[in-house]
Amino acid sequence: MSKRANWVQSIIFLAFIFLFFFLNLILPDKDFSEQENRKLAQSPKFTSSSLFSGNFTKNFETYTTDQFAFRDNWITLKAFSELTAGKKENNGVYLCEDETLIEGFEAPDFNQIDANLAALESLSKNVDIPVYFSLIPGASEIWSYKLPPNAPNDSQLEIIEYAYENTSVNTIDLHGVLRAHADEYIYYRTDHHWTTLGAYYGYAELAKAMGFEASPLSSYNPRRVSDSFYGTIYSSSGFSWVSPDSIDAFVDGDGVEITNYPSGAPVAGMLYDESFLEKKDKYSFFLGGNTPLLQISTDNGTAPSLLIIRDSYMDSLTPFLLENFSQLHIIDLRYYRNSLAEYIKNHDIDNILVCYSVINFCADNSIFLLGR
Repeated sequence: MSKRANWVQSIIFLAFIFLFFFLNLILPDKDFSEQENRKLAQSPKFTSSSLFSGNFTKNFETYTTDQFAFRDNWITLKAFSELTAGKKENNGVYLCEDETLIEGFEAPDFNQIDANLAALESLSKNVDIPVYFSLIPGASEIWSYKLPPNAPNDSQLEIIEYAYENTSVNTIDLHGVLRAHADEYIYYRTDHHWTTLGAYYGYAELAKAMGFEASPLSSYNPRRVSDSFYGTIYSSSGFSWVSPDSIDAFVDGDGVEITNYPSGAPVAGMLYDESFLEKKDKYSFFLGGNTPLLQISTDNGTAPSLLIIRDSYMDSLTPFLLENFSQLHIIDLRYYRNSLAEYIKNHDIDNILVCYSVINFCADNSIFLLGR
């Protein structure tokens, strides 16, 4: 290579550096990344103690990375280059057929599963009402055939079978019904949750096991509430060119009264919070997202009551249960810190349903509160 060519390359390289140095100086900082669905680091405050402790340089590096000019475009370019190089994934997310984004499942530490099962047993022994337990498999299990050959993906079915074999409570198999409808739109393509259709199939199976009748699918008139949903898997994938998901509501929710306890004091709750349809976290349209406790009263005065201990998968299933129970009490143990036993006693609960996704049941260390 000639000396002139070396000079040209050096000038281009230096121009590139100074251009982005200048852009990073003049462009305003961003508070939030819509594509990644997270808050971005802000400029750290300089102090002598933070400098000598190393915190300032560490935080400043995170800040410059988060605020780098055209960050979202670089993330997309990286994902595209990974595919061009022959890789089928980026950041642990696989781009599968039909623009479906799937994260492979990694088998967990069974110590946490055993601890959670022990808490479930404690709950069952502390009450004299029926306790039902169900685990919801994710897309990497039911849609595993969409993953590239040899993609790392452990069996969620094995986790379900292990859990059901090691508990004495009433178990409800949702794996079979979801597998039977695997060719339908039962999971979002860009998010880890099931769709409202998938939640309906789960509801119908719960109804069968718990002894009440589910309304047929044909009795609902689904309402399309969004055609622009990008979920959590999309946010970490970098595959920004895939098409968005749609969200449907099947149940109108007339005749219900909902009380939310976001921080102890009661406020009016909503079955559907349409304000979230204008935000990135559109799945929180169902019930308004994560909250410690929701109480729902229906117009089915003679029907039994149900306590649901759950993760966010149940948010889109809950509306289907309105016609079958007089009251629904919905607790998320990640945020609820009062005595569960006292709550059951004080509210005259008739049935208990513990329902989690497989992934959350394997990892959630707040489930020990079941036995408290």
